[in-house]
Amino acid sequence: MSFIFQTCKNINYAIQKRPLFYWVNQQFNVLDEDRRKKVGPNRSCAEWILRNGGKVKFVSSDEFEADYNHLPKEEVQFQIQEIDAKNDALKELHYVKETLLFLQVSKCGNITETGLLHLVNLKKLRTLIIFGLPYVKERVKILDTLRNDMKQCNVTFDE
Repeated sequence: MSFIFQTCKNINYAIQKRPLFYWVNQQFNVLDEDRRKKVGPNRSCAEWILRNGGKVKFVSSDEFEADYNHLPKEEVQFQIQEIDAKNDALKELHYVKETLLFLQVSKCGNITETGLLHLVNLKKLRTLIIFGLPYVKERVKILDTLRNDMKQCNVTFDE
């Protein structure tokens, strides 16, 4: 036993030192594919957005919902009308790529060019409206990329 212990002490582990909360947060933010299959893309997307500090508005509602615990019961089907989210959330929208037709990304200081490039995965998207993103400096370049990669979509990017 002491030999094994001694051997383990001599191994140089290349583990990055990060706080425990970092690892908990990483696991918490993983989108569960089994959950998506069980409850559908709209609910799993809404759950993920709310868990990560965003808000969602449903087709049948006039107000945004920010509380995960106020989502309708699992057996109730709903459609997401709007999402109020941060940069990280844009890359997870591919889970609603088969149902999302309209998207507006606006008035958010957290969105960057990198975040916007995740939108090219939304192959059913027909309308994309972008404006009021102060950290997007390469507006013309991003607009050209989105239009070239999303030919099925009418993309507008106003300042």
